[in-house]
Amino acid sequence: KEEINVPQHSALVLNLYGDVVEQKQYVDPMNAFMNEALGRKEEKPEILLSDILKVIDNAKSDDRISLLVLHLQNLDRTGLVKLQDIGAALTEFKSSGKQIIALGDVYSQTQYYLASYADDIWLNKKGYLLLDGFGRYQLYFKTALEKLAISQHIFRVGTFKSAVEPYIRDDMSQEAKEANKLWLNDLWSQYKQDVAQQRDIKLSDFDETTEALLSKFKASNGSFAEYALNNQWVDALKTREEMRHDIINIVGKNDHGDSFKQIGFKEYLMSLAPDSPFSSTKDKVGIVVAQGEILDGNKAPGLSGGDSTSRLLREARYDENIKAVVLRVDSPGGSAYASQIIRQEVDLLKAAGKPVIASMGNVAASGGYWISTSADKIYASPTTI
Repeated sequence: KEEINVPQHSALVLNLYGDVVEQKQYVDPMNAFMNEALGRKEEKPEILLSDILKVIDNAKSDDRISLLVLHLQNLDRTGLVKLQDIGAALTEFKSSGKQIIALGDVYSQTQYYLASYADDIWLNKKGYLLLDGFGRYQLYFKTALEKLAISQHIFRVGTFKSAVEPYIRDDMSQEAKEANKLWLNDLWSQYKQDVAQQRDIKLSDFDETTEALLSKFKASNGSFAEYALNNQWVDALKTREEMRHDIINIVGKNDHGDSFKQIGFKEYLMSLAPDSPFSSTKDKVGIVVAQGEILDGNKAPGLSGGDSTSRLLREARYDENIKAVVLRVDSPGGSAYASQIIRQEVDLLKAAGKPVIASMGNVAASGGYWISTSADKIYASPTTI
């Protein structure tokens, strides 16, 4: 490919596409080649959290980058822990004196969280923005199984063990509702506090009564965009052409003259020198990622295999250059046996005199918590489940 050129005095467009993850799932190289050759998009695109943080950090001190543009239309599932990490990086970026502008036709709740860190948020005049909180929706099929005459044998210990409820109920139990409300309200409270702090707005602007919402909509002529502007969620309503023109006034036109000087997220990432894991430094910290469901046996990246994850921990134990290990956990759990196999390797690392630190991402539940318990220390975010 041609050498990537970062224009002087340009805008870095953070056009994130897909889910933000700790570790990308394995993709067959031949499938990837064919998709690229035929111009097909990935079915489930993923973006490494570490890549996003690296790009923002480098852009902060890059004299060629004058402006950061958040174009988040294609950003999908991202847990609150990862959003907070990216938000912290955006705050650090602004400390350089450079401006951040968020623009879009619509903003999902996830996208708006990051947009709240911008100096200015622009929404299309016919755009959409509505914050409706967090929820959990479960499919129940007890009656369906009975009609199909399917026999089942359910073993459950504990009032709040609700994972098997879909097999034995047609609705959510009160205990499950209580547990779900606890963590959903906790996450929503943190979301509101973070956004309200960035936007300098009242917490009361989030949880409105139906009457208040309808009243505000009437005052906004039934326009979602006007409603968002009146609620101080956005700073201006602009057409796409007006957005382009206003950014041209900040960084100038590109070579074709049809838009502003810019470089996208992927291109800027490719322009940076790659991190080498094979540096000459002898004393290193090994990072082992335990992401996704924990399953028995060997699993490709994106899932945690009892054998494959244990093998990485064992390699770190026998590597003389590795002096400590960070176990990065982002997992809802899974196989009890596989979790125990992984946990045993953590014990052996400690017995070998190598400290182990468990660092928790969005989720460290059940087996995800179990594999962390042998670590010397456990660090979690306030919004880690």
